[in-house]
Amino acid sequence: MAVQLDSPEQVNLNEVTGHKNLTRRAANGLSWSGTTLLARTFLNVLVTAVLARLLSPQEYGVAGAALIIAAVGNNIANLGMSQVLVQRRDVDERHIGTVIFLSMTTAAILGLLQWAFAPQIADFLHVPELVLISRLLAVMMVANAFNLTAEAILSRHLKFKISSIASLVAWIASHVGLAIPLAYFGLSYWALVVAYMAEASILASIYFFIARDYLVRPSFDMQSYRDIRRQSLGYSLAGISSVTAKYIDNVIVARLIGTAELGIYSRAYYLIAMPATLFGNLNKSVVFPLLSKVHHDKARLRTAQLKGYALTAALSLPTSAFLCCFAKEIVLTILGQKWTDAVVPIIIFSAVIYFRVGYRVCGAVTLATGQSYRTASMQIIYMALVASFAFFSAPYGVNAVAFSVSGAIATSFFLYAAMTCRITGLSALDFALVHVPPVAFAAVVFATGLAVKMLLAGSPDYLVLATGLLVIGTLSVVTVYLRASLLFGKYGAEVLQTLTSKKTKWIRFA
Repeated sequence: MAVQLDSPEQVNLNEVTGHKNLTRRAANGLSWSGTTLLARTFLNVLVTAVLARLLSPQEYGVAGAALIIAAVGNNIANLGMSQVLVQRRDVDERHIGTVIFLSMTTAAILGLLQWAFAPQIADFLHVPELVLISRLLAVMMVANAFNLTAEAILSRHLKFKISSIASLVAWIASHVGLAIPLAYFGLSYWALVVAYMAEASILASIYFFIARDYLVRPSFDMQSYRDIRRQSLGYSLAGISSVTAKYIDNVIVARLIGTAELGIYSRAYYLIAMPATLFGNLNKSVVFPLLSKVHHDKARLRTAQLKGYALTAALSLPTSAFLCCFAKEIVLTILGQKWTDAVVPIIIFSAVIYFRVGYRVCGAVTLATGQSYRTASMQIIYMALVASFAFFSAPYGVNAVAFSVSGAIATSFFLYAAMTCRITGLSALDFALVHVPPVAFAAVVFATGLAVKMLLAGSPDYLVLATGLLVIGTLSVVTVYLRASLLFGKYGAEVLQTLTSKKTKWIRFA
């Protein structure tokens, strides 16, 4: 029987159709993930506002120290294998079974070690309450390892909707349903610890149910392990370095300054990290899996990189300007009077929001192209910069640590951006030009915010903040109405046009 080959026209048509389908799935995934993450961010602000009035900085410091240990342990346990399941083109049931087996086995071993060395961990951080807390969190390590693997499997199959909803449901049930009532009844830092454990357990139960068609029985296959070993080790190094860099400054503050200061520092960092976390989660659940499917096409990667920078700059730079301007009002309105020491760290962290978010775009490019060891090298550099800057500035207080860590974040971004531009062939001029419209709009936002504060001088803080939100929000909507490219630039406007509904005819994209 003769085999009929596809004509070049048919091949091109199939490719175009595939690209359109991928774009449509990307838009749908971004829509669902973005909506649920925005909902979680909004609820996070409300929950933080309530808990900040029920818990002291000291209590937040104890909980923060405990979650550092949990985060580092969970990342080590996964060994970077969940990212391989997303990035690798050829994955069968043997690979999935091997990843599940190794992740959960490693998590169990690390959990036992954390249980055994809990006293030493508490002594190192100078937080005696950590002995019991560390042992309880060790029990949850297997559940967290399973969650990472299940989320990766769902992402590989582009099941963004159910994954996003599952994560939101687990978070609401644990933080709204448990953390707030427990804190109200006086359980102190245990309210946050119990909420963390409940979130992991609930999410594991949901994932076990919704991902059952894609999961396989844990089993070790040597050939499958050899297939993924080298790449997973690279991702593991990158992940461990990233988590260490994220928390090493908190460890230094806890050990060298104190848990009350850690509470102030971590709350300031947490509030300002929300935009970066929002887009970082989108990268992990949507952008990274989709880029992984077209990593062989350098032109499309280059365009995607420009769109990523344009979109994140348009969202984060005006946000950064607003937060810098209204930091005092935000602290007093959301956290309350006992958190006034967090104002200066919030201003400092706000100034580098874009560098945190842009760093995630760089990471999505290197991870999607399978450059796991380049990713790891950048994360190690980032970790070294944060650790050294924080250590030498710690004797001068929390504000000095915030300033030095922000400098490390900015430095790391420019190094990483230079690397990824070489990978995709993006020129320095194009990289600079894509940032011009968002920078200009951010300057207008800051000037407008200062004008609002001057006009409302002496008014209640919540009124100043609400007025600022209304005025700057209106300014943003009017700008998008007149011409979206004034804020988003050419590439950002293209992304916005892809993500918005056809019914949104009022937006002028160019």
